[in-house]
Amino acid sequence: MGLVLILFMSRTFYKALGKTETWPDLTGIYASSLTYDDVYLVPQNSNIASRSEVDTTITIGPYTLTKPIITAPMDTISGEKMIRELARLGALGSLPRGNFAERLKICKKLVKDKIPCLYAIGLKEGIEEARQLTKAGAKLLVIDVAHGGSIPAQNLAQKLKKKYKNIFVMVGNIVTYDEAESYKKHDIDIAKVGVGPGGMCTTRIVAGNGFPQLSAVFEVTESGLPVVADGGIKQPGDFAKAIAAGATCMMAGSIFAGTDETPGEYTPSGNKVVRGQASSEYMKDQGIVTNEFRAAEGVSVEVPPKGPVEQVVKRLMGGLRSAMTYAGARNIPEFQKKAQFIIVSSSAKEEGKPWIKSM
Repeated sequence: MGLVLILFMSRTFYKALGKTETWPDLTGIYASSLTYDDVYLVPQNSNIASRSEVDTTITIGPYTLTKPIITAPMDTISGEKMIRELARLGALGSLPRGNFAERLKICKKLVKDKIPCLYAIGLKEGIEEARQLTKAGAKLLVIDVAHGGSIPAQNLAQKLKKKYKNIFVMVGNIVTYDEAESYKKHDIDIAKVGVGPGGMCTTRIVAGNGFPQLSAVFEVTESGLPVVADGGIKQPGDFAKAIAAGATCMMAGSIFAGTDETPGEYTPSGNKVVRGQASSEYMKDQGIVTNEFRAAEGVSVEVPPKGPVEQVVKRLMGGLRSAMTYAGARNIPEFQKKAQFIIVSSSAKEEGKPWIKSM
């Protein structure tokens, strides 16, 4: 499957008058510098008469989803209620790290009800957490670390793959082709991609590390590994660009913040709190001390209520379906083969926003 992705994944950038270039051999721009905001998808001739003709079904590990969407494993975004609702909608919820006894109880309930879920485990306790979760029936695990290039994290994944033959292991986050090749050598099934693009993340500010998200998706999918594009999704169009670039699924946290299904109570002001898993607030709750050896790399904010998560999912999927019809693609593989990107100027970005004003 990986070889097919390498051979047929589109990397086409439109220039003008029908002429194109192929990433990474782009004229006048660093191939590694692209974010979702730097590009548009190019409309093409299409025989598709209706968005209802488009099939958005994908396979991620053991699961087949009708919507290529996963919630980020964040304790203020994804809990049991969110996981169950996303399963109903045809997407996938994740169960974040935290109190393991409580997580194990939730896992057993979800497995009993045949609810798909992505279970996050850490590096330090990963062996034991994986043992108990897989015994309870978990099928898809993510070793959820800030630096997915960590060889200890990759070694843990390899140990789990050898020990448990019927599970799928995702690791992340990474951003480069070299890291992806290392994942393949360690028998990792799926790469989670993105360092610093998340709405709650300050890694690029605090640690000075990061990688433009669209280029990161291009880099890692070039290896043939299935990719979950994690972070940077601010609008449905970003979601469409991530899938067009080769991601199997997108993962997001901030875009779901404030929905009814997110964990946590409403604040006195009627808002909900959302925080990064590397924020000082999260670390304090987990008994993690920030000092010269560990800095917070996330923020905590209040967001107004958004209503049901179903409405967010509908907007995301409406954008993806529209993008696929513009490309003349009836399914995800065809979309990823046909998609063409164009690099846009700052004034073109402004032109693409609603601009009408009273004269």
